[in-house]
Amino acid sequence: MSRTSLKRSRVGWERRIVGEQHSDWNDLSHYEHRNNVGLCVSRRVWKGFQNPARKDDLVLHHWERKSDSPDDIAYRFSKFNVKVDIPEYTTGEYEVLKDGDWAREETDYLLTMCREYDLRFTIIWDRYEWPGKKRSMEDLKARYYSVRRRLMELHTPMGQMAPDELNTFNLMNFDKEREVMRKAMAERQFNKTAEQFKEEEMLLAELKRIVNNQERTFEERRDLFQRLSFPPTTGSVAPYTGSQGLAHLRDLMLSSSDKNKKRKSIAVGQANGGNGAETAQATPTSANSTDRGAAGGGGGHHKERESKESKRRKLSKEEEAMYGVSTHEKLTSGVKLRSGMAAGNVKGATAAKVANALAQMGIGNLTMPTAKTVQKYEQLQSSVGGLLDIKKLVDKLEQEARVLKTQLELREENRG
Repeated sequence: MSRTSLKRSRVGWERRIVGEQHSDWNDLSHYEHRNNVGLCVSRRVWKGFQNPARKDDLVLHHWERKSDSPDDIAYRFSKFNVKVDIPEYTTGEYEVLKDGDWAREETDYLLTMCREYDLRFTIIWDRYEWPGKKRSMEDLKARYYSVRRRLMELHTPMGQMAPDELNTFNLMNFDKEREVMRKAMAERQFNKTAEQFKEEEMLLAELKRIVNNQERTFEERRDLFQRLSFPPTTGSVAPYTGSQGLAHLRDLMLSSSDKNKKRKSIAVGQANGGNGAETAQATPTSANSTDRGAAGGGGGHHKERESKESKRRKLSKEEEAMYGVSTHEKLTSGVKLRSGMAAGNVKGATAAKVANALAQMGIGNLTMPTAKTVQKYEQLQSSVGGLLDIKKLVDKLEQEARVLKTQLELREENRG
């Protein structure tokens, strides 16, 4: 059964029920009373109003819900009539706003356009016409915001501005060059082809790989420097400074070496296995022979050692330079890097000046501090330090000469 037939059957059923109760079908009071049950219809009136946005006192009319409020209530859509606060200036204030590229008449015209089109610079630039001048949108924005900032700073100094005013003042700092660059970059990005986008993605991936490799290289180099730097000592060396302390330290080192030899002999005996007995039997004999040799022939070993030292070939200076052999009169304890030793060549107040002079010349820390480079670096530091001392002396003499010259000129003037 369709929806229309269901509706008709329902109407007929209601009429049969109503017909049993009311014989007069022309009496419709029951239907009116029944239809109004539970309904609250609001009354509306045809009312006139004036729009505050218009200044011609035009009265318009519309249907409005009837209420007990007074007739002079404001038009409820007038809150959307928002006007932009465009600044105005006097002749004296314009002296601060002067610009060589903008005349006052053109500035007044720009502010009038901004007031008329509510700072919609796209429309302002489209409608902007000034004889002999062709302005871009960035030119219009830069001029408008510079006028606003100067007037705000003229009326209220920057140090006396409230937080809201200071925030507005900072927001009006329009960077024209940056805006032009941004639009040019956006236009180039918009005009790129698919091949250029693929090439850019490939270059970005390659750049990412290079950066990751560089970070890994830096990490390995940092790890290498940490390995080269000796760990700081935690104990004190005070107990070993005197003669008794040195003797005690020697005894400790000898005892530790004897223990190491004993451990090695036990390990060798266990490795030989079955030959341990033969080794044990042979050991006293070899010990006795050694004792006899030491007792009777101690001078022979001393002569052999002297003969070996006499046969050892001495290196020439060229060979020492080639192999990097160097002799030292006195060695300090611990491990030190040549780069750290070269840094302390110049001391005192001159060290900072020498470092600044080397930095200005583009000379930093030594990448490969060999003996030759460290020697040259120390010579360079000494030379720069000497030059700085000479420069200081020259400046002092020049100052004294200027003072004497001024005194002579004053004396001549007094005589004249």
